Amino acid sequence: MNDVTREELRSTLSDIENRMDKRIERMERDSERRSDDYRKELALRDEQLKREFDLRQESFRHEQAARDAALAEKFTGFLAAQAERDKALEKISESRFDRIEKDVSSIKTDTKKVGEDVNGIKVTMGKYLGGAIVIGAIVSALLGVALKYAFSLAGS
Repeated sequence: MNDVTREELRSTLSDIENRMDKRIERMERDSERRSDDYRKELALRDEQLKREFDLRQESFRHEQAARDAALAEKFTGFLAAQAERDKALEKISESRFDRIEKDVSSIKTDTKKVGEDVNGIKVTMGKYLGGAIVIGAIVSALLGVALKYAFSLAGS
């Protein structure tokens, strides 16, 4: 082997040191670049997740609006059906009240007619009773006269 002089050793060590320094710098740059790339990738992922979350929220809002519209339509239909039912019930009630009023009016008319008929019967009865009383009085007077005549003939 060769004897290495101090100068050669120093020069070789200096070259090795320079190469090592360059490697370390290169490794630091690579590390920084990788770190920057990783941060950029994380930022891109965060941005993508944020956009995806915003899209999901917007989709949820649209779905909720559609559900709300469907419910509002159902409620509107229900309320319209209730209104129609109430109108029908009101017509039925009015019809019933009209029939009741007609029946009450008919009862009043029938009662008035019955009252008139009773008064007519009273008048007729009064006439017939009055006639019967007169006839009875006449018959009684005639009987009285006939009896007097019969007694007078029997007594003579």
